[in-house]
Amino acid sequence: ASEWLDARTRELKAKLEQAEQKLADFSSRNDVSLMTSLGSMGTEDGSTETSKGGVLSSKLGSLQAQATKAETERILKESLYEEVKQGRVDKLPEAFGDARITALQTRLGELSITAAQNVGRYGPDNPRTIQSQKEVAALKTEIEASRGTLAEKLKADYERAQRDEAALKAALAKALVAARAESIQQNYAAVQFSLIRQEVETAKSLYADFLQKNTQADMQLAEQTNNLHVIDPAQVPRSPVGPNRYRSIIIAMLLSLCAGFGLALAIEFFDDTLKVTDDITRYVGLPTLALIPAVQVSRVKLTDYQAQGKVTSALGAGAPDPATAALQQVSSEPIVRTKQLNEKNRNVLIEAYRSLRASIMLSTASQPPKTILFTSSQPGEGKTTTATNTAISLGQLGLSVLVIDADMRRPAVHRVFGLKRSFGLSSYLSSDVAHETLIQRTHMPNVSVMASGAIPPNPTELVSSEKMRELLQRLSTQFDHILIDAPPLLNVTDPVVLSTLTDGVILVVQSGRSKRHFVRRAHRELAQVGAKVFGVVLNNVDVNGAGYSDIEYARYRYEYGSEKKNGTNG
Repeated sequence: ASEWLDARTRELKAKLEQAEQKLADFSSRNDVSLMTSLGSMGTEDGSTETSKGGVLSSKLGSLQAQATKAETERILKESLYEEVKQGRVDKLPEAFGDARITALQTRLGELSITAAQNVGRYGPDNPRTIQSQKEVAALKTEIEASRGTLAEKLKADYERAQRDEAALKAALAKALVAARAESIQQNYAAVQFSLIRQEVETAKSLYADFLQKNTQADMQLAEQTNNLHVIDPAQVPRSPVGPNRYRSIIIAMLLSLCAGFGLALAIEFFDDTLKVTDDITRYVGLPTLALIPAVQVSRVKLTDYQAQGKVTSALGAGAPDPATAALQQVSSEPIVRTKQLNEKNRNVLIEAYRSLRASIMLSTASQPPKTILFTSSQPGEGKTTTATNTAISLGQLGLSVLVIDADMRRPAVHRVFGLKRSFGLSSYLSSDVAHETLIQRTHMPNVSVMASGAIPPNPTELVSSEKMRELLQRLSTQFDHILIDAPPLLNVTDPVVLSTLTDGVILVVQSGRSKRHFVRRAHRELAQVGAKVFGVVLNNVDVNGAGYSDIEYARYRYEYGSEKKNGTNG
């Protein structure tokens, strides 16, 4: 920038010298004393002509000075604009530049040093290095924007200077034409001398102005200190440098494996549901009586089958499907056709409920329990499914079984067997009705049902009455086994009350859904009243994805494979 200002100052100095030489030459060719005295000379009317000549000379001098100054200003603006057009905005002098750009460039130098120091000290990936680089990039963007604004401003100044110069030169030309018309009566030499002298004065003024700005630029340059220094000199590598692709792939694979293991451990750590039998033993402290595998069935409406009371089942002709009760607990749709359940799943379910039946029969030392309470910690875990299918399995042994629907808030047993709910347990406990009239025979052999009856406003008071105890005692003399479907234990106190009236309790836990602390709390509440808990039925188990090997369920497939070969399947 200072070099450009020096060049412009030298050009103005040369113009000043040319103007002074022109004045000297004109003075040598003409009588200078005559030129100076012509201002007081006149014609016949003396003072009038002198006055006209002085006004014309003054006007021409003023126009000449303005035109010369406009030309110089236009040359200056043109030079500045040419520098901008050539992309050399940085070479503009401080006097014509933008003070804001200068401050930004100074700040950019400081930030560049800081960024280089951070790279050498902390490395390119350090947050401080990245932040410094971001600040440098932002500052550069701001400088470029300011430079664009300055370029537009210089362009506008140059165009305005062109227009001013053209206007002044046109005015000067018109004034010269008028002067030539009046030069007959005036001393043209005096006018020319005045113009040349005015040009010299203008050149002097411009030269002094540029000389002052050049001095200021030198002072500013002297005040700026070069605070840049080399931190670490660059070294030329001996061989081409590039990314190690194989190493990057290996590192990415290792990181992906670690992330996968970490995610799996995190999911396992935060998952507090019970999934396998080991979870039951470890977190609840109860034995697992049976595993009920999860099966897939298709829903098909069967209103005509309900009307005839003929529904096939995985457990034999006329029995509801094992998956039916679970569906019917939360829906009032008709029962599902079990022909939609394939042979393999049906066999597995049959053996699962037979295993539960065997566990119940062996749960007490002297004789099998008569009254068994089925409950769960939360709704929707399959207690009704387990109770009804256990009753069907016991009935196949020729034992008389009664299923009592003691869930008088959300009864579901009647829907499983397609029975009426209008009269049942609540009718007996709240009125003087013979219990024999409330027992309904099902289409299943040896299986009877006492429905819940109308939903009462005080179920807990009814089941805790002495009449409930007497009912169970009477029914024990009429049936081999009594299975009670109770409501979820954590919602109400009905199961806790009923557990003191039965021989034992079976907790139904849904795999992957029941929370550990809920099941532990249910076990603790039963233990506090002295109830005997036979164990846990782990329901809806995904035997393929819950950590069970084929060995654990191989006996189901083996037994049914043998039966099929021998023609004894079913």
